[in-house]
Amino acid sequence: MAMKDVYDTIKHAFRETVERRNIHDRTVSVSVPGYKDGDYPVLNGAEVKMIAEFEGVTGECSTSYPSSFTGTLAQVVEMDMENDPIQRSVYFAALNGVMNKYEMADECQSCVDSDKENCGERIAQQYVRNNGKVNCLLVGYQPYMMKALAEYFPLRVLDLDPDNIGKTHYGVTIEDGTTAYAEATRWAEVILCTGSTLTNGTIHDYIKLPKDVTFYGTTIAGVARILEIRRVCPFGRN
Repeated sequence: MAMKDVYDTIKHAFRETVERRNIHDRTVSVSVPGYKDGDYPVLNGAEVKMIAEFEGVTGECSTSYPSSFTGTLAQVVEMDMENDPIQRSVYFAALNGVMNKYEMADECQSCVDSDKENCGERIAQQYVRNNGKVNCLLVGYQPYMMKALAEYFPLRVLDLDPDNIGKTHYGVTIEDGTTAYAEATRWAEVILCTGSTLTNGTIHDYIKLPKDVTFYGTTIAGVARILEIRRVCPFGRN
């Protein structure tokens, strides 16, 4: 499945949901906590969280392309996911809000801070039970997850944020997610991949792999259901 096919599958499913429920004219609002509208930085690989509010329910999306939006779902379903990363990020935040509202996806809101360390430990233990001590690739720098996985597995970590690349934590040096991708994915036997590959446009690089790939986080909550791909988010909330 090519990247365009991935987007087309998602767009068809979401459009069908909007049409079936006749909610074209319903309003969704997307904002970036901590920033004023229009005052968004160029993040260059770092990410912030966008929050969509839809009829009293929220959806989330982590992205390097933050923006705000208030409009109808009819406008959202026409957004250019393939070519415009800002529209893509708004789209997935809104999709998660709608799918959370109608209980079509689970764990659509992030865990609270006290659960973040427990999350990494739980995922690491689950991986050990299911896979044994195999080569593990973590895509997306998550400190608590990296710490827990490094205790159990031979581990490599990929990231796109220049501020993270080259730094060493828990005995593992973070590698460039672009230049080290091919070699690291060949090396890996299991891959734990951030759902924000959905917003940065690289999810196809991991979906296509003939490997054991599991996605984590809230960004991919709705799309994991649509594409029927494996996802883990032990302490996520609805």
